[in-house]
Amino acid sequence: MSPSQSVHRVPVRTQSLTGVQQQRPVQPQQQPQQHHLSYRAQYSSPSQTLNRQHSAMPPLPAPIDPLYQIFSSVDKDGIGKLSASELRSALVNFDKTKFDPETIKLMIKLFDSDGSGTIDYTEFKRLWNYLGEWLERFQQFDLDHNTTISIDEFALALQSFGFQFSPSFVRFMFNHYDKRGTGSISFDLFVQANITLQRIHDAFRKYDRGQGTIEITLEDLVTEVLYLK
Repeated sequence: MSPSQSVHRVPVRTQSLTGVQQQRPVQPQQQPQQHHLSYRAQYSSPSQTLNRQHSAMPPLPAPIDPLYQIFSSVDKDGIGKLSASELRSALVNFDKTKFDPETIKLMIKLFDSDGSGTIDYTEFKRLWNYLGEWLERFQQFDLDHNTTISIDEFALALQSFGFQFSPSFVRFMFNHYDKRGTGSISFDLFVQANITLQRIHDAFRKYDRGQGTIEITLEDLVTEVLYLK
């Protein structure tokens, strides 16, 4: 080892446990080790940061159509078409009773545009909106707001629709559509009564020459009756 590389040991007095002074060398101080860190500064503009945040966000779910939820909940076989029994599960009155089977049959006849005997979702939406219009009329004539139609309210509704019937005929019609025997007509039967009456009236007008009476052959009568079923 060269003199320039030698290490000088400096004697230091220390006190031993026995009181005898001893010498011990002091180790040379070591220079602290330098750690060289290298890094690359990364800079993002505010717009880049915002874009990354948006791209990291999950896509928003498509809005849920409440009417489609109703449709799919009763579409038990999942084919996208409702049978009469499935449609009946979707349509209920204010008291939670299901629509009368004849009302369901009438709805399918009116809105089954492809003749499949079932109701797809597009037809169901049209049917639902149609019933919404009838619901407004029903509530208009439900004067005591008990969610049913009495005979007096029924007579008022018929009159407002342009029908001039005798009290005895109004009573006959009311009793016919009071199928549950409650002395009142529920929403589904109110719809059934008025749509059936309107269809009969349309058939009548084909033969009416403006006198309020018609002459009709038996064949024509049977044809109209079967068409109405």
